[in-house]
Amino acid sequence: MNPIYQYAGLSNVKQPGLSVDQCAARLRNLAYAEERLMRLQAAHLVTVPEWDIKGLLGRLQYEDALHADQLRSRLPELRVSKKKAFAASETPLQIVFDEALHAANTPELLASLVLVFKPALLQTYRDYLAATNSLADYPTVRLLKIIIAEEMETLPLLEAAYRDVVDTLEKEAEAQRWANSLRAMLAAAGGLDGTGEVDSTQPQPVRAVTPFVIPRRMSRDNTFRQIWDFAHVENEQAAERFAQMVATRLSEITAAEGLAFVLCEVEGQPWPFYLDISRHLWDEVRHTFFGEAATEQIFGDRAAMPIRNFDLTYVFQMTPLEQYAALGLGIEAAMMKYPPGKREEYEFCRDVAQHPLMTTFQDFDWADEVLHVNIARRQLKDWFRGSQQELLALAQQGVDLRSRTRKMQPASPLPDMSHVLPEKVVHR
Repeated sequence: MNPIYQYAGLSNVKQPGLSVDQCAARLRNLAYAEERLMRLQAAHLVTVPEWDIKGLLGRLQYEDALHADQLRSRLPELRVSKKKAFAASETPLQIVFDEALHAANTPELLASLVLVFKPALLQTYRDYLAATNSLADYPTVRLLKIIIAEEMETLPLLEAAYRDVVDTLEKEAEAQRWANSLRAMLAAAGGLDGTGEVDSTQPQPVRAVTPFVIPRRMSRDNTFRQIWDFAHVENEQAAERFAQMVATRLSEITAAEGLAFVLCEVEGQPWPFYLDISRHLWDEVRHTFFGEAATEQIFGDRAAMPIRNFDLTYVFQMTPLEQYAALGLGIEAAMMKYPPGKREEYEFCRDVAQHPLMTTFQDFDWADEVLHVNIARRQLKDWFRGSQQELLALAQQGVDLRSRTRKMQPASPLPDMSHVLPEKVVHR
């Protein structure tokens, strides 16, 4: 007998551990916490001005959405009905996360994540692994090890952002006050897994006495020069077309910000709706990074390319339903046509521009957009109460509003990309 791999290398096999009901109760609370972290980070993706933090929140909100989904999917294996597993939870944690949504600025938001929720989440997962019988509860044990690894990878990123933003004693004091308030509320709510004693007489919400509403205003720092729009040209103007493609990718952050309204303000949808929108949001952030990485590779300076902002004008005017219909069925569905469309963009980067990095990016952008159109068709079918014709008309109204908004101010020129294209293409 070799104890190293006896019991398939699992530990805690001889302790009684947690019962099925105890495991299910803890996991249900943790799934709720992960979902609320998704919403907290998505909502503030709109409000934080710091570019790199905005992008980081896009990734983290999706990873937390996946964690919530994975934990919920485990519950039916623990004798919890699927309906109950995916239903809205009633928990004292609600008021804690409602309060957290009211973070007044980036230091407070990061304080809630770095000083309160993320460390508490990691500790709670570790406590679960120590308490459960890893042989009996192996599916959960494996799942939590994966989630812990992801949280361990991203917590240092948040900590670095916190150090960059909380850079004065005054900001540190402000962040600590907010963290202390949330920490006391979390303890009074029984902790993230609900195993602590609930004390309803302890710290009550201060800001969450009114519902949180995402502000309708642009919030971006000066990382990139802001322009209204850029000129749109045909493929024959190869250098200008290539610059336009890179700038378009860079500017997709607006689509991500718009999807945050859909994710955080639409109520009463089944859980798969929110998981799909969370994925779509992160994809749009990724596409923005496509433009940023390509710009930095080409010019040695990510800020060499401007970002357009006319989109924000019409996005802030639309309801989440109008916005999502316009994006999914109006704009992205139109890009499925060939030619032009996403396939042509990919072929242009591969065959005309002959730029390997943008070819890869456009290849994956095309794949993502196919997914987004399928998601929109599926989700809007259940969300929209009217006919298909009425839905398409709603999407077209949004597209028309976008077109009118774009024409409100003149376009600006983009940096010259001639030096990165083959000479025979530039002079053809």
